[in-house]
Order: sequence, then structure tokens, then C-alpha cells
Amino acid sequence: MPATAWPSCSRIERLLSQDSMAAISIRPRGRAWELLYLLTLRDLKLRYQDTALGFLWSLAKPLALGAVLYIALSQFVRIRTEEDYHLVLLTALFPWVWFQTSVLLASPSFASNAALLKKVPFPRVVLPFSTILNNGFHFLLSIPVLIILIAIAGKHPNPAWIIGVPYLALVQLVLLMGVILVVASVDVYLRDLEHLVEVFLNLLFYLSPILYPLSLVPERWEPVLRINPLTSLLEAWRDLFLYNELPGLELWPALVFSAGALAVGVAVFRRLEPGFADAL
Repeated sequence: MPATAWPSCSRIERLLSQDSMAAISIRPRGRAWELLYLLTLRDLKLRYQDTALGFLWSLAKPLALGAVLYIALSQFVRIRTEEDYHLVLLTALFPWVWFQTSVLLASPSFASNAALLKKVPFPRVVLPFSTILNNGFHFLLSIPVLIILIAIAGKHPNPAWIIGVPYLALVQLVLLMGVILVVASVDVYLRDLEHLVEVFLNLLFYLSPILYPLSLVPERWEPVLRINPLTSLLEAWRDLFLYNELPGLELWPALVFSAGALAVGVAVFRRLEPGFADAL
């Protein structure tokens, strides 16, 4: 796509400054969606501008990580699974990368856009939301890679994917939005939170069924892992990709936590948002 087709930051600023809130109040929903669209496209461009591979880097990074983990765990540690281990690993690793990257990049979304926040009022929630959509787009690009690897193993997607992929993507998007609204809002006032989040994500990686399926977890530890909402979500992604199974009642921890996280996130955001400009 030529560079001239991408919206610039100046276009976003012009959108926000058009007759200040008077223009926004005429079409608040349309204006918010337009801003979200522009911010998402801007982030997509800036992430890979001046790179030779472009969007292929979004696939190269998780695939390289998956290759290293596959060699270390299947050949050295010798983890044995019913399905090919590289498929067990990648079907959970790709959704995890969407989650991890979104949280890391969106945590400072308010604090790092101080100049934009101070200019004119606008729906500030679009800042973290655009980051989530950006990384969700990269996750969708990884699905054809999974299809190819699954086909090589003699499996094929069925119509369950048409329902399962949007459904699980929506659950993960709601979960991400709730978590990030809390973290990004508090980060405006406590910048150390970004470093704490990075440490927490590293711990969460090993406490989630990514390197191993839940079936390999000792029975006495399984209830502990199920407290983690990502456990049921990642297992649902794995079951969909490997077995063409739609998520059932076992997804309830992720559903309950996602709804609760979004409610808490919106409440925290509304409580702290009026002080963003002063704190920044």
C-alpha cells in the first residue's frame, strides 16, 4: 500500500480540532469510529514502516519463538502430547501473543499521548482500543499459517471456525479492553505500573496452558490454573483449531472474568479520566 494512502497524525489532529466539541457532538458515534479507524491505520503503518518484510514480521516473531520452544521442549525436555507438539504449542501461542502485545503496547496509551489528550476533548477510549484492534489484525494474519500447518498434519478446518473464531476473538477483545482500561488509566498516575505489568505477563505466560495442554497438568494443580481466565480461553482456541470444537460451558471462567474486567475497567476509566490532562 503506498504511503500516501495512509492517514497521518496531522489528519487525526485536524479531525479532533474541527470546531472542537461542537463538531464531535453532531455525530459522536461516527466521529469516534472514524478516529478509531485512523488511529488503527496509523499504528499499522508506523509499526513496520521502512522494513523490507512489513507485516511478515508479525508472523516471523511468534513463529521464531515457537520454533525455539518446540526444539527446547519436545527434543530436550521431551514433552509428549497426543497431537503434534508444534500444533499444540502454536494454537495457544498465537492468541497469547495477541494478548501479551496488546497489554504491553496499550498500557501507556494514555500517558504516551499527552499532547493529543490536552488539545481537545475526544473519545479517549479509542487510544487503547486501536492498539487492541491493531494486534488483533496481526492475529488474524496468523490463522492462515495455522491452517497450512494443520493441513500438513492431515486435519482441516470445518464450518465451526466461522462461528468459533469471531466468538473467541470477541471474548478476548472484551477481556483485553477491560484489563487495559484499568492498567492504562492507572498508568497515567503511576508510571511504574508499566514495568510491573511486564513482570506479571512473564509470570502469566508460564501459568497459562501455552507450553503444555491442560491435560498434562497434575490433577491437584488443575483448579489453581483454572483460576486464570486465560486457561479456559486458550484451551478453547486450541480445541477449535485442532479439533474443530466450539467452546462450551468450560469457557465460563473467561466469560465471567471478561465481563467483570470490562465493567471494572469502564468504572476506573470514568473515575480517573477527568484528571488525565492535569496528571500529564
